[in-house]
Amino acid sequence: MTESVQPGAARSELSAVRRRLIYVLFSGAVLAWLAFVATLTVATVAARSLSGSTILAGIPLAAGALGQALGTNLLGRLSARYGRRFIMVVGPPVSACGAALELIGVTAGWYWMLVGGAILMGTGVGAIHLARYVAAELAEESERGKAVGIVVWSGTVGSVVGANLVDWVGRLAQEWLGTPYGGAFLLATVAFLLSGMIFWVGLRPDPSQVAVTSGSLPERGGTVGAALRLPSVQISILALLSAQGAMVLVMTATPLRIEDAGYGLDAVGLVLSIHAVGMFAFAPLVGKLVDRLGRLPMLGMGMSLTMVSLLLAGAAPYDGLFVLAAGLFVLGSGWSFSFIAASSMLFASAPPDVRQVVEGWADSAAWTMVMVGSVGSGVLMGTVGFNWLTATAALPMLLILALALAVPRLRTAIRI
Repeated sequence: MTESVQPGAARSELSAVRRRLIYVLFSGAVLAWLAFVATLTVATVAARSLSGSTILAGIPLAAGALGQALGTNLLGRLSARYGRRFIMVVGPPVSACGAALELIGVTAGWYWMLVGGAILMGTGVGAIHLARYVAAELAEESERGKAVGIVVWSGTVGSVVGANLVDWVGRLAQEWLGTPYGGAFLLATVAFLLSGMIFWVGLRPDPSQVAVTSGSLPERGGTVGAALRLPSVQISILALLSAQGAMVLVMTATPLRIEDAGYGLDAVGLVLSIHAVGMFAFAPLVGKLVDRLGRLPMLGMGMSLTMVSLLLAGAAPYDGLFVLAAGLFVLGSGWSFSFIAASSMLFASAPPDVRQVVEGWADSAAWTMVMVGSVGSGVLMGTVGFNWLTATAALPMLLILALALAVPRLRTAIRI
């Protein structure tokens, strides 16, 4: 244990500090997710309104994913140098600046400012994604999946509230801002600032100073390159990539699919909030299952649920909002199993010396996949339609599964 930070402190006192820090992470992440999902709900429809193109509608989400890919990599390195608290305090204000630029873009009709703001917002959101690893660092090995699940669960409240506030805030601010889409970005700006304030006030001491460092962890002295060559690390990253790739293709196109069927932002918010419930609501339970049953079985469960979800969403009638929502719920559940299991596996597999940098690399790769998927989603939606898009969404997962089974060293890691 790293208990030298508080000499003489009782084990129970350290445990209480760690629990408190996990719930501070949870509280700040709730607001950050509220902000992020509020922008996500309107980004594609606002982009299509400004650009007049379905193909360009996915670009802001791709830009946001680019920002997250850059942000998780950069913030992972900064975390290793300055501590976990530093990135959690810095990230949300950066995202608030990005949301403010997006607000200016949609109110002034400047499509490319919307895109630029999305990059900046995504960069700061990288800190929120890395928060799950901070929680893992604060938990005993036997409860690591549960700790990751608690922080991931923050997305439940934030996402459901954020998605369903969009229509109300948009109507409230429409006369002032001149567009029904501006309210979401105004809401996001405020929520990101409040999130940063929670981390600044409550995240003391730095989680890095009271972390649990179990003797069962890998030996020290490794390099980032060596860590990235470890089969268990590679399996973890491939799992993250497959979960994100399948989800983002469908989720990015869903608001366009709903709007094309004649529904409004209220229906978009409802379906996306149901999707968010699938992603986040059962995260603590999923974390416990990961701890009890193992990471690889839960990865298999996540892949199975994702395949079922793609069948449901693709088979939904054009005006069948209920079936589409059911498909998005199962899609979120599959993501939850894969994401929590892969995150727990990555934390346990990476050498402590370079763990934070490896976490940044892994999330950077995952959000690069999101960027590619966001662009591809708009292209596929505009060319082949939603049904074929859902079929295409299965390909990244199948290709990565085939790779894991075909490469001997990865196949060996799966059997362990």
